[in-house]
Amino acid sequence: MNISQMNYLITIVECGCNLSVAAKKAHVSQSALSQFVTNFERDEEIELFVRKNGRLAELSASGEKVYDYAKKIVALHEEMQEMVREESDKQKGTVRIGLPSLVLTVLFSNFFSRFTVDNPDIRIEIIEEGSHELKRMLYEKDLDYAVLVEPTKLDPKIYEENIIQIDEYKAFINPQHPLAEKSKVKWQDLSPYQIATFRKSFVTNELVLQKLAETGAETSIQLTSASWDFLVETTYHSEIVTILPGPIHRYLKTDDVIMKSFENPIPFNVLLCRPIKESYSPVENYLHEEMLSYFYQPIN
Repeated sequence: MNISQMNYLITIVECGCNLSVAAKKAHVSQSALSQFVTNFERDEEIELFVRKNGRLAELSASGEKVYDYAKKIVALHEEMQEMVREESDKQKGTVRIGLPSLVLTVLFSNFFSRFTVDNPDIRIEIIEEGSHELKRMLYEKDLDYAVLVEPTKLDPKIYEENIIQIDEYKAFINPQHPLAEKSKVKWQDLSPYQIATFRKSFVTNELVLQKLAETGAETSIQLTSASWDFLVETTYHSEIVTILPGPIHRYLKTDDVIMKSFENPIPFNVLLCRPIKESYSPVENYLHEEMLSYFYQPIN
């Protein structure tokens, strides 16, 4: 059983043996947790859980022993990781921060360019991934910080969150589009048109699908991509409606597309997240203060 699997076991027990709840907390699929339990019990010829009506009910006597060892080993592993990171920070001044590509481009490119020039001894390692992968990496302690779009679904007892951007999702269309005359677009107005947005690994995709279902809009997402500029370009000569975060508008350099607000919009709130610890390294504290200070200043 490796460290990740030990964390899975601990999470399952802490969630009352409810695999559905545990999967959400661990940011993995329910089937992955179920397969982990089944494979371990089969390979090691040991029963970890007592089952009732085919569902996990509680730890077996043997499972209690394995669980106790797992907690001790995970605690020691975390202690070791923290020591290694602290020693590395002392030597290199390195901080790992994960961001979705869009957020990096529209919000952080100017900050990081200025920060690295002003602080040449601090190394920033940037990890570009979708929000789901970033949450997993944060959970596995592979990141010092993650910049995520709300809702993060992180446990507030374990993670600290600071809002650094408040905006909303917008509709991007060409100027001749039938919706161009509207001051604000209703979600039901989208029914005759094809929708484009980010692919499924992005939180945006999930939020748009939820809003379409909630409002009864009789349409669906027809086109997805990880590239916001490609998605915007699809509107130039078609009636496709592209739904993306509003800050993208600042980077558009064409008159071939216009942006429309929604009635009852989806919020696009960006949060700076980090694990809650008893103490942070000087480099972590300094970077944290610099990021919050930068984003709390008015944007001219």
